[in-house]
Amino acid sequence: MQLVDGGYLKPSRVLDIGCGTGTSVVYLASKGFDAYGLDISKVAIRKAVAKARDLGVKCDFRVMNFLDTEMVSKASITCDIVMDIGCFHSLSARDRLRYKESLNLVSRPGSAYLLWCFLRGRSWTYGPPGVDQDEVERTLFKWFRVIEKRRVSTSFRETLFYVMRRVADASETREK
Repeated sequence: MQLVDGGYLKPSRVLDIGCGTGTSVVYLASKGFDAYGLDISKVAIRKAVAKARDLGVKCDFRVMNFLDTEMVSKASITCDIVMDIGCFHSLSARDRLRYKESLNLVSRPGSAYLLWCFLRGRSWTYGPPGVDQDEVERTLFKWFRVIEKRRVSTSFRETLFYVMRRVADASETREK
C-alpha cells in the first residue's frame, strides 16, 4: 500500500503469485491496476473471485501451480509488476529453480519484482522454511537487480522485503 499510495508503483499490469484470497489483487485493481492473481488453491481463488465481485472490482484470478512452467507459459501473462507475499520462502531449493523459470516467463526487462520472505532461523519450529540472508540474490542474480532490500522485524519472524528490477540481459550487473 505504501508503494502505491506513495506513487512509486503506478497503475499498470500486475501479477500476485500465490495470491490466496486476493486481498492485494483486489486492492490494486481498486487503484486502477490491471490485476491478476494466481494460486494453487481452488478454494482461495473462489474466495478471491467472490471478494472482487462483492466489492465491484474487476480482477483476473486463476487456479495455477506457478511451478508448472508449461502451464505458466500457456497462460501468456506478462506483467510490469510481479509480487510475491509468501510463496518463494515456502519452496524447496529445487522448486525455487522452477519458480525462477516461471518468474522469467511472467516478467520482461524493466518489470518490477516485489518479494516478502521470511528469514530462515533456528528458533522457528513452524511455518515456511524461509530463506538465507543472500539466497534470493544468489537465486535470481542472472535476471534481476536488487533496487532495495530491507530487513523487517515482525512479531512472528524476521522478514526480508525486496524491490527488484528485471534486467535486459544476463550481462547487466546488480546494484547493492
